[in-house]
Amino acid sequence: MRLPPALAAFFVLIAGLHAGSGSAQWNEDVLQRVFEAAMEQLAAGNAAQAERILTELNKRVPSARVKLELARALYAQGKFEEARALFREVSSQTDTPWRVRDNIERFVAVIEERTGYLRWGATVVSDTNPKSVPAQKEFAIGDLSVTPTEAPEKRTGVRYSIQGWKPLSASTGAYGAAAYADFPRGDMDRLTVDGGLVTRLDESGRLRAKAGLEAGSFAGELLYAYPHLGLDTVLHEDALHRVAAEGRVGAVHFPDFRYLDATNVTAAVSVSRAVSRHASASLRAALEHSEAAERPYSYGGLDVDAGFSVLLPDSAFVLTASTSLGSRDYAEADPLFGAVRKDRKARAEIRIGNKNWRWRDKTISLLASLEKNDSSIGFYSYRKTSVSLLVE
Repeated sequence: MRLPPALAAFFVLIAGLHAGSGSAQWNEDVLQRVFEAAMEQLAAGNAAQAERILTELNKRVPSARVKLELARALYAQGKFEEARALFREVSSQTDTPWRVRDNIERFVAVIEERTGYLRWGATVVSDTNPKSVPAQKEFAIGDLSVTPTEAPEKRTGVRYSIQGWKPLSASTGAYGAAAYADFPRGDMDRLTVDGGLVTRLDESGRLRAKAGLEAGSFAGELLYAYPHLGLDTVLHEDALHRVAAEGRVGAVHFPDFRYLDATNVTAAVSVSRAVSRHASASLRAALEHSEAAERPYSYGGLDVDAGFSVLLPDSAFVLTASTSLGSRDYAEADPLFGAVRKDRKARAEIRIGNKNWRWRDKTISLLASLEKNDSSIGFYSYRKTSVSLLVE
């Protein structure tokens, strides 16, 4: 008579324990039988039984495969913290293949959505014009000719970032994000923080509402505060496509520039598609309208962004390229320059990474970008390039 796999596995375990606690007593055949018994239990939905077998096996053969299957057994039972610890342990090992890491990240992403997370990153940035200073040497304000006191100046600094998420109930969670750009002399240091609540409006989680507060400082002084409400939804999603939409309304306040205080409304639609197994493309279009305290600073705008990403599996390189075109048309003539401002902005960037470029549990990549703004008022025109090393 053939014993059930669970009993057979336990008999193997008991025999091994009586034979001795050293791994030398567990020959390859015994180890394989124990492992196969655990896999049968996991496939049959008996995650608790598989956990007991794999826990015992992990004490004797703490291999990556055993740890991953033990993590899966814990995950299936909702023991998310224990599962995440094992997944992270395997992912952080230098000899773990990148394909395995990618599979691990899918499990970890689901776990962290349910339990919360706190992530950090750092970016070394070299920017040719971090203040977006105009390159034009002279401007006319009425009958006056004005020469700017500043010229574009290249700076290198470090940008630190942190992101957090904490579920508060089955449908609601709190989010937070902060970024600090640290440049020499401190005259261009920037801090941006954003936090608030997100709640699901349907069972699937495809429709969500958001309430938050964003604030920013420049050179140690508060620049703006922006309380906002938002709504986002996934309109369609399958194996190849994803279509999403979002909207936001808020009131931005500038303590030192009250004439810029405004009510902002934005709406966007994004589409992504898997072009092949290792390549994807995306397109995003956004409309914005800002009604400022003083009419000349009100504007309407449009921004279109297209991107493409490809993985080269043989070398593990990941190449991502994107380009965006945007426009802003202001409502009335600028009080200083006597002309209606119209901006046309273009940005292009390319990012190069490799699945095997890692530092601890972080990925490393290189980013280069070119940005240009052409304005009907030369004072607002600028060009800038930047090169960044990202660890995130």
